Amino acid sequence: MLDEVVVTATRTAGMVSDVPAAVTVITDRQMDGKNTSRLGDALYQVPSLYLQNGALGQSQGTSGTSGMSLRGIDQNKTLILLDGQPIQDASSGKVNWRVPFVEDIERIEVVPGAFSSLYGSNAIGGVINIITKLPQKREFTAKLKKGWGDASGEDASVYFRNKSDNGLGIVAGLGYQGRNSYVNDFVARTPVAGVAGTAVTGARATMTRDGAPAYLVGDKGAAPWRSANATAKLFYDLNARDKVFAGVTYQETNQGYTLFNTYLKNAAGAPVSAGALGINGQRVTLTESAFANNSPLREAATRYFVGYEGTTGNDYLLKLDLAKIVRAYSFTQAGTAATWGSGTGTLTDTPNSGTDGTAQLSFPVGARQFIVTGLALHRDVANQRTYGLSNWRNPDARVTLDGGYNGSSATTSFFAQDEIRMTETLNVYLGGRWDDWETSGDNFKNTAPTGATVFAARGASAFSPKISAVYKPTDATTLRASYGKSFRAPTNLDMYATSTINGLTTRGDSNLQPERGETWEMGGELRLKENTRISATYYETLLSSLIYLQQVTPFVLSQRINAGKAKVSGIELGATTKLASWLELDANYAYVDSMMLDNPTDPLSVGKRLTDSPRNIAGIGLTAQQGSWSGTLNARYISHVFLTAKNMDVIEGVPTSYDAHTMVNAKLGHEFPKGVKGSVAINNLLDVKAYSFFLLPGRNVTAEMDFSF
Repeated sequence: MLDEVVVTATRTAGMVSDVPAAVTVITDRQMDGKNTSRLGDALYQVPSLYLQNGALGQSQGTSGTSGMSLRGIDQNKTLILLDGQPIQDASSGKVNWRVPFVEDIERIEVVPGAFSSLYGSNAIGGVINIITKLPQKREFTAKLKKGWGDASGEDASVYFRNKSDNGLGIVAGLGYQGRNSYVNDFVARTPVAGVAGTAVTGARATMTRDGAPAYLVGDKGAAPWRSANATAKLFYDLNARDKVFAGVTYQETNQGYTLFNTYLKNAAGAPVSAGALGINGQRVTLTESAFANNSPLREAATRYFVGYEGTTGNDYLLKLDLAKIVRAYSFTQAGTAATWGSGTGTLTDTPNSGTDGTAQLSFPVGARQFIVTGLALHRDVANQRTYGLSNWRNPDARVTLDGGYNGSSATTSFFAQDEIRMTETLNVYLGGRWDDWETSGDNFKNTAPTGATVFAARGASAFSPKISAVYKPTDATTLRASYGKSFRAPTNLDMYATSTINGLTTRGDSNLQPERGETWEMGGELRLKENTRISATYYETLLSSLIYLQQVTPFVLSQRINAGKAKVSGIELGATTKLASWLELDANYAYVDSMMLDNPTDPLSVGKRLTDSPRNIAGIGLTAQQGSWSGTLNARYISHVFLTAKNMDVIEGVPTSYDAHTMVNAKLGHEFPKGVKGSVAINNLLDVKAYSFFLLPGRNVTAEMDFSF
């Protein structure tokens, strides 16, 4: 129950109970107690954090890039860091949750609230900082995992870490994950006007998520995937206080496909997957391309980094770091006239990169002040190309270059924070960050209507101030309050991309301005008898200049513009207690009230909930440790989530819906002699059937063996 030391909330080391934010820390020990295969599995019980299925390791075989929200604010406006450096995609701003390999994570710090004052763009909803392991001693670890049911597949990893007496440290590791996947993506069709076509049987009556009658006619089969990670890092202690480090990490994921299933049969009993059909006397049209998923799909990321941490003089702490991520992201799409296995289509290829550098100096001023100040540079580059394919299943079958865009965005920043000890029980934090953002880009289209545009370079500036106070009237009580402003710069995709999916064209706007946030919160925690901690926080965030899609021509053309204003407020409650010397209980609840206040592009969305923002999130978990045995049992409830701004998608239990659901997971482990551990985990213990757009995994089992020498 001791306080964790955290760095993200203030950019310097501090105890959780002392920093001006309701920080949640997930340690490697806590991750070992869960069935953790992907970053989202580790974050699953964080208060106010909602993760869509692609962030979870047992999910369907989709891209590792998936949505989330923190305190009702979506992923694009929540900053994700790896060892203090942003890892958001330079095109879309989303995150590939597979990039941080869980075997290399020391801890994760989740810091909700406005933090652009320290971290700049994207930190409106908060900051999630993934901190990797340092070499502390000579050790070799290996893990093997096998899954059954909807988690069918294998995980494996090997890591070597060593710290020599001469100050040289090394980390080297390899990891692999593979899933056979399961059927989770279904094909539904709504009847259309006209005379019924060829009579078929086997269709299952259902509804769309907004309540229209529909028929379930098949599924897209499974989408197996394979993922590999590799890392090599060096650390060297120059002396007792100073060290340098450098390294490279690599991650790659490839997604495949299996044969689709049609539920329809004609009068002769033969399967039907296309045509003008008659179902219960109604006309339904179907093409075989409807059964295709966007595979092959490939994601890859190579991260290079170098840095220094040390001192200048006696009291000045200096940190220098530079990191670059080079990413690959590509997927294919079937044309409307294509079949499941062949025919024309497109390949969308979006290589992109992000470069970050930071110089930070921290020092005391007198006996009651501590200054953190620094310079930061950030640059995103994206170059998307869309190719016509003669065979959409073969990414190399390129016959035409149909279009694309080039975008470059750079931000130069200066930040400073003054921690002032007003009294022995009251600390005040005053800080702010100036961000100077510049962007340029162009796009082209070689299909009708053809054209090319070069956009003039432009820029915008943002100042993000913040004031916080931490008051500790007793050793067991902490009270916090803060007010801050934040922003999020538009992505290269927002500004320069024009894409067409299923006949709907979405067009960027090169003149988009940054989204803005204004947040205040208050709360605190109480520690009782050294075994119990309870916490509560109330917050409000006003969002303005939200980037939104304007329907220029319904179902044909959408345009990105700055249009929306919204408000998000909520309450977070948490409690942790030791029920016995061997048993710990952790529980949390979040009420998130989000509402669109103004949106000229879509007036019917005003007064509705924001998308990807559940109203209620609750979690409860038990962790046991008795001798060589350990176990966890946890449950997580997520209320209904809306995908559409008008909140028309109220139907649950149908494909593409976002259902309210409770998931219960359990894990039992045993530590054998000589550094060997074994465990068995059951996910979705109650075998709940629920959709989070895709069908979530049913009950599944994994077994794991860990070796440490």
